[in-house]
Amino acid sequence: MSAGGQRRSAAARQKKKREQASASPAARPDAPPIARAELWLLLVFLLPNLGTLTGSFLYDDLPLIVQNSRLHTLSRLGELWTHGYWPDRPGLTLYRPVTQTIWSFIWNLGGGRAWPFHAFNLACGATVVVLVYRLLFELTMASRLAFVAALLFAVLPIHTEVVAAIVGGNELLAAGFGLAALLCYCRGASIAALGLFALAVFSKESAASVAGLALLLPFFDSSSRPNLPRLALHAGMAGVLVGLALWLRTAVAEGPVFIPPIDNAMSLVAAPQRILTALWVQVIYLGKSLCPLTLSADYSYNQIRLVMALADPRAWAGLVLWALTLWAFLYRPAMRLGLAFWVVAFLPAANVLMPIGTAMGERLAYLPSVGLVLLMAQAVRRLPRREILLAVVVAVFAARSFQRNRDWHDADAFYPKLAETSPDSAKVHYFLGCYRAARDDYPGALVAYDRAIQIFPAYPEALNNRGGALVKLGRWEDAKASYRECLRFDPNHAGAAASLQALEAGILFVPQKPEI
Repeated sequence: MSAGGQRRSAAARQKKKREQASASPAARPDAPPIARAELWLLLVFLLPNLGTLTGSFLYDDLPLIVQNSRLHTLSRLGELWTHGYWPDRPGLTLYRPVTQTIWSFIWNLGGGRAWPFHAFNLACGATVVVLVYRLLFELTMASRLAFVAALLFAVLPIHTEVVAAIVGGNELLAAGFGLAALLCYCRGASIAALGLFALAVFSKESAASVAGLALLLPFFDSSSRPNLPRLALHAGMAGVLVGLALWLRTAVAEGPVFIPPIDNAMSLVAAPQRILTALWVQVIYLGKSLCPLTLSADYSYNQIRLVMALADPRAWAGLVLWALTLWAFLYRPAMRLGLAFWVVAFLPAANVLMPIGTAMGERLAYLPSVGLVLLMAQAVRRLPRREILLAVVVAVFAARSFQRNRDWHDADAFYPKLAETSPDSAKVHYFLGCYRAARDDYPGALVAYDRAIQIFPAYPEALNNRGGALVKLGRWEDAKASYRECLRFDPNHAGAAASLQALEAGILFVPQKPEI
């Protein structure tokens, strides 16, 4: 069938679905539609998030944007397509050239200031909210259900990391292009869908899950039977594209593929323990989505402890969640679309199929939460006084999002709060030490570095920076011992080697302040 024929066929199916929905009050219990729905959604999204415009570069923004010289001149755009995502961590084979190309333009047009990046994130976030509404309306033919789901999506506090952190732009781009691809696919515009899918995958690898969603969506459409030959063709095209992306990310790797245990200890354990831990992490994601009392930008070692056996109650919490999901999918047809969206969209980043570069990140729940908000909207419309309940939930979530966005405003707000929300993470205490050292609080920095090393003894960077803090405090022998310990774990650490050589030669030097 030609592309035009596919579009006409899809349009006919959608017309039939709309006629069925309008003819049956039971099929569309939330009619009539909301007037100016998209404008209301934009307003609700922007109100708690506008404050991010005054934010600064923080955390991963520094190595990925501020210190990444490839982004700083448009003459090096080609290098963004031939090198990996992390300039200082070549073992992480991530490949996101579309995201980095857009960042390069923003950096150069905006003069290296932070606010244009934040404005871009706000525009992308607003676009994604509208796309969520349009896609869910396309899939459910229930405008109010789609509106409530998009309204909840707009204010979920777990999304603040994606909007407030500049590097959250990769999630926004992947979700935006991915949802637009699904919308085009549902409307029969297969070529446009494939192009948007390519942009999504090259914005962030986990967008590959969009292909799985596209292949599953026809099976949730009761108005027509899936066209299996067409699905097979599109599956093949998407498979080729994903395969190309996987090959490119390997081709641009500048070192051996390696997941640092400090980022994700699940990379060290066997599959059963990894899966048990990953299922427990899904419980955490669900809890922080529905009850976002504590949100954090870091869940690395040892904030989330490994689940090593069934004797651990956390193992059973994860297994029960999985069992309930499977039961609901089999016996609650109305929940299937939402459950499928959550599970399939999360698969690439869930550490179930394979370990990834992080144990958990709130940003990873962004696209999957489209399924969650659909389930939440379905639950809300069954409750008495649902309008009042919805208004309260939206107000509480919006207030929490506003409050959480303030934590991302600058380093003085961010790093102390990070240590409060992830007290058992070695990386968090390392960065807290860097933050304190940058402000000449070397006794405080030493306390933070010691805590990081206590959690993760084989931490070369913490040991090296600890040596620098000891030099500033005049404790030369302790500094030498710290540098030696750093070189024991990383013999190629040039900074520690040079500092140790200087101290042993009796040369006093001023350690470089961390950039934070």
